[in-house]
Amino acid sequence: MRQDHRDADTTDEARRTANTFDALRREVVTFAPRVAYRPKGERSLGARVWLPLGLVVVAVAAATWVWTVRHHPEWLWRLIDLSVYDDAADSLNRAQHRIYRDRFGAGHLPFIYPPFAALVFYKLPFSFAMLKLVVTGLTLACLLAVVWASWGMLGYRRDWGRLGATLAVAGVVLWLEPIQQTLLFGQVNVILMAAVFLDLALPDTRWWKGVGIGLATGFKLTPGIFVVYLILTRRFRAAAVAVATFAATVLGAWVLIPRASKTYWTDAIGVGNQVGQDFISNQSFNGMLRRVLDEGPAEKPLWLLLCALTAVVGLGAATLLSLRGRELAGVVTCGITGLLVSPISWTHHWVWIAPVFVLIAHVSVTRYRTAKVALVKAAWVALPVVFTLLTFAWPMAMPGRPALTPQGLLWKLPYAERREHHWNLPQFLAGNAYLFAGIALIVIAAYTALRSAPTQGDAAAPGASTDKLGLPEPSRGSTP
Repeated sequence: MRQDHRDADTTDEARRTANTFDALRREVVTFAPRVAYRPKGERSLGARVWLPLGLVVVAVAAATWVWTVRHHPEWLWRLIDLSVYDDAADSLNRAQHRIYRDRFGAGHLPFIYPPFAALVFYKLPFSFAMLKLVVTGLTLACLLAVVWASWGMLGYRRDWGRLGATLAVAGVVLWLEPIQQTLLFGQVNVILMAAVFLDLALPDTRWWKGVGIGLATGFKLTPGIFVVYLILTRRFRAAAVAVATFAATVLGAWVLIPRASKTYWTDAIGVGNQVGQDFISNQSFNGMLRRVLDEGPAEKPLWLLLCALTAVVGLGAATLLSLRGRELAGVVTCGITGLLVSPISWTHHWVWIAPVFVLIAHVSVTRYRTAKVALVKAAWVALPVVFTLLTFAWPMAMPGRPALTPQGLLWKLPYAERREHHWNLPQFLAGNAYLFAGIALIVIAAYTALRSAPTQGDAAAPGASTDKLGLPEPSRGSTP
């Protein structure tokens, strides 16, 4: 009799599993139109708390950063990568066919971006001194815009409380290593992230949705992963707009600078991924494997296997999260997936840490309110704090720099001259911290996607009450 009961339970469990996977297949593998994404704006953040807090945090963070740069301009205001873009664009006047062969800027580095990127800088009517101010200011504005849009994706309405929370988070994120590295080098990663992120934050009904992704992909190919995301989430019009916009950047550059375009698309594409792949700041699967296996015979097959597995799990989780109304989580998961599988993901590429921080802050504070055990409450409070401490840009002395400048904890490890190839286990774990954090986020996203029920959006239920902090009161059976 007991055996019969066990057999029946096993059969029921197998049937439930089969039904679950069949439901997932019907939800994801279909060409039926999806429910249009429209941020509802039904949550609210209390302005009395968040606005003063945000103003104080962002003022202190910005003032400290400006003071640091003004006192160490020889290290923090050189913007070496930006000088490469500017110098390479100027070379179009002399010999455009050599733009992918020569070295440029203060660091004598190669120009590795598509021709459209060179055209953008070629047409800018600024001196380099002014260009540094413009790009830095635009980077900071884009950081604020991404954080603001992240709260919107979570369903928070446009009010003073949301502005305060945006300022508070932006002030903290400003001092995380990826953002500090972006400002230090004069990189464009935050600007490109904003082009993608603000595009995806648009309601699906806007016909121009996809333009930002197309432009970002034309400037730097890696944002193209979001075209795949649009297709998987059945936003075919937006995907078509993105592809058409990207094609326009390629064709436009080919018409205006044909020799540079021919060199890039037939010879130079991918050259930028062949330099410094084993360096400590390459926080991708490829970087980790190069440091461990060098260029042994198992390195490339193992890298391709890890990339394929991560792409399937990451994009699958991102798709399911989006289809079930968790757009911010879906977008962030897609961005992190792209960083993991890219041949090179320098620490300053990990600017997706900004919307990740918003998501962590939202989940931590909301779950803190629903937790009944003090230890669990403390754990939810500790999560964003630990996240900040581990990714913070701490005052640190670097080789050749007598002054303390903001750097991540990663740079306390032995690096350069192949020292990364001889790390012990603790150094290996710390030296691949971004990679392992990204893997953890993908796993959590996949688990959350499979557990979550289909919803109409991330916003709180209409008429939901709020607590003193302006966060929605939990309803029975709801998930933040």
